Amino acid sequence: MSDHYTADIQGQVVVRDRRVHVLFSREVEGQLRPAETDNLQLDPPAALAMAELLTDMAFEADAGLKPVGPALKASLVEKHRKKLLPRLTLIIKSRREVSTVSHAELARILLDAVFNEVFT
Repeated sequence: MSDHYTADIQGQVVVRDRRVHVLFSREVEGQLRPAETDNLQLDPPAALAMAELLTDMAFEADAGLKPVGPALKASLVEKHRKKLLPRLTLIIKSRREVSTVSHAELARILLDAVFNEVFT
């Protein structure tokens, strides 16, 4: 018997109970059944895709949020930029009039405004 072979095992990655599960199954008599495997070999593109998938699933398990794709990220950034630009401009303008406000304090005020907008 050869050291290497290709099996008809299918894989699935899911988040359950805040943990990432990699499940393997095989079709038996028309139904998927749990399958055991000693190892998993992937070509480089498949390994990179698997790494990205595991990273996304780990984020979901840890944060309880599904990661968003690039198009949705860009849309969210633009939405918040439109709301935040006038607000931050007003904060900076009003704080410039108070010369005792340090750069660190101004940065904290700006971050508070951004985080309040993005996370509420």
